[in-house]
Amino acid sequence: MTFERPKELLKPVKRRFILFTFVFAVLIELIPLPHGSTRWLPDFIGMLILYWVINQPRRVNIGTAFLLGLVADISTAGLFGQHALAYSITAYLALARQRQVVMFNLGQQTLVVLGLLLTNQIIMVVVRMLTGSAFVGWGYFLPPLIGALLWPLLTKLMLMPYRHNAV
Repeated sequence: MTFERPKELLKPVKRRFILFTFVFAVLIELIPLPHGSTRWLPDFIGMLILYWVINQPRRVNIGTAFLLGLVADISTAGLFGQHALAYSITAYLALARQRQVVMFNLGQQTLVVLGLLLTNQIIMVVVRMLTGSAFVGWGYFLPPLIGALLWPLLTKLMLMPYRHNAV
């Protein structure tokens, strides 16, 4: 897998496709898995928010991240507003440097996404600790690493429907 930027032209992204990807990510989060197996799964909703904020900032923004965070809070039965806060802050950080990040190759984007996903997890740990929960352990920071490793694959998959061969 190369880490170069795609050189072909891309068709415009439809809002239905963006909505479908978010619905699919929420459904993945709702799949009941055996206890302990979810410790290594990345936050698919958070990854998609970062993907769309970086690649379609006019369609997916901080407000979208906040709403999807509320959906994630409800679907995971976690502390209400925890994901919303974390997603909003990471979406803001991604939007602040969006023009630079979109010009990076996939290897550089992976490092940026790793930092953003780690920031997301740190925010959630801090919120939990402020509400009286104990530290969840260092294993809680494994999903951002796996999510960053999956970033090139996610990018390639998301671009597949919109590739248009340049002549």
